[in-house]
Amino acid sequence: RQMCIRDSPSLLYQSQNKEMKTEEIKHLIEPILTEHHLFLVELKISKDNVIEVFVDALEGVNIQTCIAVSREIESSLNRDEEDFELTVSSAGIGYPFKVEQQYQKNLGKSVEIKLNDHTKLNGILLRFTPEEIVIEQEEKKIIEGSKRKQLVKTERTIVRKDIKDCLLYTSPSPRDR
Repeated sequence: RQMCIRDSPSLLYQSQNKEMKTEEIKHLIEPILTEHHLFLVELKISKDNVIEVFVDALEGVNIQTCIAVSREIESSLNRDEEDFELTVSSAGIGYPFKVEQQYQKNLGKSVEIKLNDHTKLNGILLRFTPEEIVIEQEEKKIIEGSKRKQLVKTERTIVRKDIKDCLLYTSPSPRDR
């Protein structure tokens, strides 16, 4: 995950219109992100005016891009009206998928899915729709005519509303096993 932190003074916040403020900032940053071939994953604004912008791109994001985007966003905001702290980060490995573009970017890659019932699944992301995702899993099954279980690839469809988190799977290092 790449991160660029810009300015961090003490801040005051008038929270009457947080949703409006979020929409205003989204509207302001979308053209900047588009110019850099990025998409918005998440925008968080705290009561202390800490603005966190999580971005991604189909081909990945580097720190230089985060810095450039941070500077452009900062120059578009007016410190005379309201003070703020701005952080622009990539939604990297370990960050749950929040938008469709993240699913698109990770087609064919290993994902870890945490379901609402606390079940964990791992598999290759094959396809997705707004309603469901399909992963390929390997499991040991007895094949007809065979005495031992063999590794078989199966497709599993998961309803998206049953998913708590979906993220890129990173296998544990040998020492963690």
